[in-house]
Amino acid sequence: MTLNRHSLVRSLFFLLVLVVFLFATSALLAQIRTQSDDLIDVADALSDMAFFAAGDLTVSAKSTDDIFAAGGDISIEGAQADHMLAAGGDIIVTDISFHDLIIGGGNLTLMSGIVTDDVVAAGGDINIKPDFLIKGSLMVTGGDVLVETPVGAELRAAAGKLRLMANVSGDAQLVGENITIGPDVNIGGDLRYRAANFSMDPSAVVAGEIIELEAAPPPDIEKWGAKAGAAVAIFAFAFLIGMAVLVVAIALSLPSLMNSAAAMIREKPLSTLGVGFLVVLATPVVIALLFASVFGAPLAMLIGVIFLAVAPVAFAASSYYVGMLGRGFITKTGDASPSAAARMGWSLLATILLILVGLIPIAGGFFWIVAFVLGVGAVMTRGGKALALKA
Repeated sequence: MTLNRHSLVRSLFFLLVLVVFLFATSALLAQIRTQSDDLIDVADALSDMAFFAAGDLTVSAKSTDDIFAAGGDISIEGAQADHMLAAGGDIIVTDISFHDLIIGGGNLTLMSGIVTDDVVAAGGDINIKPDFLIKGSLMVTGGDVLVETPVGAELRAAAGKLRLMANVSGDAQLVGENITIGPDVNIGGDLRYRAANFSMDPSAVVAGEIIELEAAPPPDIEKWGAKAGAAVAIFAFAFLIGMAVLVVAIALSLPSLMNSAAAMIREKPLSTLGVGFLVVLATPVVIALLFASVFGAPLAMLIGVIFLAVAPVAFAASSYYVGMLGRGFITKTGDASPSAAARMGWSLLATILLILVGLIPIAGGFFWIVAFVLGVGAVMTRGGKALALKA
C-alpha cells in the first residue's frame, strides 16, 4: 500500500468513527432529556436518562432511569432514580430514593431518604444524618466528615477530621488526621485505620481485628524526580505538536463541522458549555456503570475509545472558533466563508495561542478545560447535522 493510500484509509477510518459517534449520539439524545439555565426547578416524572445544569438547581424529579445534575447550589428533594450523580457547590439531599448515589461538591448534607446500594461522596464538609439510610457501601472523602447513619456494608473514609457515630455492617477502613469512633458503635468486620490522633469510645465494639495501618514511606524524589520531569517534558512537547497538527488537519478536512461548531459557541456559549460539561462528567460514570455488568463491558470499551477519538475534534472546534474570532477582528471579514488557507492558518495561530495560555500555572489548565468542554458541547450539538451537509 502506498503512503497516499495508507493516509487515505486512515482518514476514512477516522471519519467513519466520527460519523458513527455523532449519529449514534443523535439517536441516543432522542432518549435523553437535557436542560441548562441559570435557575432550574425540575419536578417532572421521567422515563429516560436526564441531564440538568444550572447556577441554582432543585431536583424533585422521579425517574425510572438515571439523573445527572451539575450546578452551583443543588437541592435534591424527594427525587427518585436508578443512579443519581450530582456535582456542585453546596448540595442538600432530602427524602430521596436512589439505587446508587455519586455526589461531589463543597458542603454536602445528606438529610433523609434511602439508597438501596452504594454511596460515593466527596466534598469539603460532609454530614450524613441518621435518617439517611445506606443499604450498601459508603465511600467518602472530605475535610470534615460526620457519619451518623448505619452503613449496610463496607465503609471506606478519608478526611482531615472524621467522626463515625453509627454502626457499620462490614469492614471499616478509616484514614485521617483526627479520627473519632463514638459510643455504642458496632463494626461488623475488621477495623483498619491510620491517623495522627485516634480515639474509640470504650463502648464501641469491633467484631473483627483492629489493625493500625503503617504510614506510606515518602518517595525518593532525588532518585526519580529528574527522570520523571524529563519524561513529562518530552511527552508534553510531543502532545502539543501532535495537537497542533491534528487541529490543522481537522480544520481542513471537516469545514462544515468546524463552521457549525464555531457558530454554536458564538451564538450559545453558556448552553454549549453546559452540554459539554454534562457529557464530560457523564461519560466516565456511564463507562463505570457499564463495566459493572458483564454484558455492558464491550459497550463501555467502545464508548471510551470513541470519546478519546472525539477529544481532538473538540479541541479543534475551540481552536477554530478562536481562530475565526481573531480573523474577523483583524481582517474585518465578518461572516465571509474562509478559504482552506485561512482555515489552516488561523486555526494554527489559535492553537499556538491556546498552548501558550495553557502554560500559565493553574489558570492555563482551567482555560484548557473550558476550551475542551466548549468544544465537546459544540461537536455533540452540531456534529450530526454538520456532517450531513456537503463540506
